[in-house]
Amino acid sequence: MTGTCHLFARMGLVATLTVALLATTVRADDWPQWRGPNRYGVWRETGILKAIPPSGLKYRWRARIGNGYSGPVVAQGRVFVTDHRLRPEVERVLCFEEATGKPLWVHSYPCDYEDMEYGNGPRASPTVHDGKVYTLGTKGHLFCLDAAKGSVLWKKDLVKDFNARIPRYGASAAPLVVGDLLIVCAGGQPAASVIALDRNTGKERWRALKDRPAYSAPLVLTAGGCQQVIVWTADNVTSLAPATGTIYWQVPYKTTFDEAQVVASPVLYKDKLLCLTAWSRGSFMLKLGADKPTASVLWKTRSRPSTTFSTPLFQDERYFYAMENNFSLCCLDATSGEEVWSTQEPTRGTAHLTPNGDRVFLFDQSGHLLLARLSPKGYQELGRCLLVEPTAGYRPQGRVSWAHPAYANQCVFARNDRELVCASLAADSVADATPPRQTAKSRLLPDVTGRNAVETLAFSPDGKTLALGTWGTVKLLDPSTGKELPAPSRHKDWVCSVAFSPDGKFLVSAGGNEFAPARNDYKTIGEVKLWDVAARTERSLKGHTNKVFAAAFSRDSKTLATGSADRTVRLWDVATGKERAVLGGHTEAVSSVAFFPDSQTVASASFDRTVKLWDIASGKERSSLKGHDEEVLAVAISPDGRTLATGSADWTVRLWDATTEKERAVLKEHRGAVYCATFSSDGKTLATGSGDETVRLWDVAAGKERVTLRGHRRGISAIAFSPDGKTLASVGLDDGIRLWEPK
Repeated sequence: MTGTCHLFARMGLVATLTVALLATTVRADDWPQWRGPNRYGVWRETGILKAIPPSGLKYRWRARIGNGYSGPVVAQGRVFVTDHRLRPEVERVLCFEEATGKPLWVHSYPCDYEDMEYGNGPRASPTVHDGKVYTLGTKGHLFCLDAAKGSVLWKKDLVKDFNARIPRYGASAAPLVVGDLLIVCAGGQPAASVIALDRNTGKERWRALKDRPAYSAPLVLTAGGCQQVIVWTADNVTSLAPATGTIYWQVPYKTTFDEAQVVASPVLYKDKLLCLTAWSRGSFMLKLGADKPTASVLWKTRSRPSTTFSTPLFQDERYFYAMENNFSLCCLDATSGEEVWSTQEPTRGTAHLTPNGDRVFLFDQSGHLLLARLSPKGYQELGRCLLVEPTAGYRPQGRVSWAHPAYANQCVFARNDRELVCASLAADSVADATPPRQTAKSRLLPDVTGRNAVETLAFSPDGKTLALGTWGTVKLLDPSTGKELPAPSRHKDWVCSVAFSPDGKFLVSAGGNEFAPARNDYKTIGEVKLWDVAARTERSLKGHTNKVFAAAFSRDSKTLATGSADRTVRLWDVATGKERAVLGGHTEAVSSVAFFPDSQTVASASFDRTVKLWDIASGKERSSLKGHDEEVLAVAISPDGRTLATGSADWTVRLWDATTEKERAVLKEHRGAVYCATFSSDGKTLATGSGDETVRLWDVAAGKERVTLRGHRRGISAIAFSPDGKTLASVGLDDGIRLWEPK
């Protein structure tokens, strides 16, 4: 063992020389891989702002990309990121010019996500080294690409080439370059849980471990006179000799119910190695040997501290900080793991922590970038702003931004499912301050949903009840007091839409899951429940095979329309609960439905970027409205039936003349996807809610904005006017319900 260590010293692979080699291939302020240079998650650049101003950050550029959880990386004047696209279904590696965001090249390859839980996109960040970019896809597709051209230098399929078992949430551990090797947590058999490939040719150099794969990315460190590769699998934390794969030391840790107990990377601080697990399954601190490659357990817990996938950070030898899986930011004693303080002030979700000097940047799952000072005395916030809107909506907390950001060249680079952004963090860079418009008065109802997000809401016709749809439940509130009222039974999954029939006799709730979770035997879920308000009885309407995003009653209360991820609109007879027609013209999921006042025409909005008008009697498509550049997420009809409003992921609201079916106005003030739209009872005002955390009120006749309602700290998921038009209810994803008094 010692001889091997001496060999590495002679080969020049000790940590100091590794840093020197990196410095010759990337600028010191690049962020070329997962958690930056050396994977330490520390941003050492100077000249960075000391507080985030109320006006926010100045964006250098925005670029369109697809779905993914993988973070961007920055190297040698370029930005690299991976994503996932449908029709044709592919994973992609994308390269952009760092200064401008100009697309330079794209490499794509087929990748089927049919059985993938949380099948949003690739998980692992690219790794850039010596003119090459290495990427690992969700299903185990490993590529080495020319960083300048995007051409394939070599590739591997971990499933076919190494008999790999891909974890249930996808391959997530970013490949690691050590000398002339690429270390990959492959999950292969036999004894190929970790493999080393020649980084230039892809030829196998060694394989090691029989362990089950997990999600934690490997890292390299120097301790005990040796360079060591640290891998954390679902069975052990293991130190391996980089040249041979020989085991130096091993500390057992076996996951129980789910390999996702191991996600965060181990964190090194001097001779300490911290391993924080997920789901309150225990954590531990290791002490690394000084004279030879060994490790001993300093302390170990059975539950807390715990995290999800947020990697903790050390401030000094005595304290470290972590985002607990109860969404608290905690200061912990590094000598014992005991909590010093805990706060939920920063965020109601998880966050990535990146220190810069005496401050820490936090990028949270709601897309906010925060700057703070952390000390054993507490948390001091130094400003926050919305960096990207959260778009991945597969958790009870609502839409999320889980990808790790990159920090380079005095900028932050972040992504969601629609765009990659670059914003300046330079001390002398200030965003253009736009004075907020006058806002209306509002009051916040008590939080009745706990940690779950509200996806939808609706007033009853008499205005005395407010219905909410959240994860698995429908809740009813008295809007005057916020008091909960008796509600219908539970759903299996998301409740995406609630609506009262205009006669007040029925309440519909619809939802499900567009993916195929294990808890549902790997099948998609589509649920529609019709609740008789007076009789307090319930019927399930069977037909949809996938998540139901929308439900609406006709003005005469005789017909119910529902729209689903199965690409259909279905019409139901309210009195009997029988399906009357299946309208099948959309090519993507149906996001929203709305009836015209005559009850003879229904409009449906879709991810296929169209709005279709359907004749109820014949069940045939009457026309199709086109104009939006991205998914159409909301459609609303004015009470007089003359105006149709649509909201889209392209950030615009469009007004259409319902008679001529011509576009009348394009409203462009939103700075995020428009998720919801509704008209006031007199039809003079249109309200829209966006991922930019604002509700905007528009003068329908003039096609101009009247007022911006600010107060939510999360993107707006639903809005509803009370029947008398005096109150507007809005909900930010996990930010409570506000009742406004619009003028």
